[in-house]
Amino acid sequence: MVSYEITDWYWRAFLPSGSNRDHGAVNVSGPNGVDISGLDYPKTLLAVAGCDPIQDWRKKYYEWLRKSGKDVEIIEYPNMIHAFQLFPILPEASQFLSDFNHFVKKQVAGS
Repeated sequence: MVSYEITDWYWRAFLPSGSNRDHGAVNVSGPNGVDISGLDYPKTLLAVAGCDPIQDWRKKYYEWLRKSGKDVEIIEYPNMIHAFQLFPILPEASQFLSDFNHFVKKQVAGS
């Protein structure tokens, strides 16, 4: 469903001419990212699909948030594809909604 060729087209359409995947707007945790350690940042829930071609980027983003001192939770769905939560026919989409609901409720209760 999602390939590097397709996402490259999106990046070329979005980014300034001559930019690549390391542009700070699309790779916030990459070599051109900014230091967010001093920013007030909400607790983050990150979902990673095991069959998503950009799952490694999501995991790097998770590690970057942690190294920046941010409170981040990761949930992995090993057999899922990119944007699986948009397909209600998939049981994992319902599981994601349940996981997300639980995460939000924890944040509200902790406020």
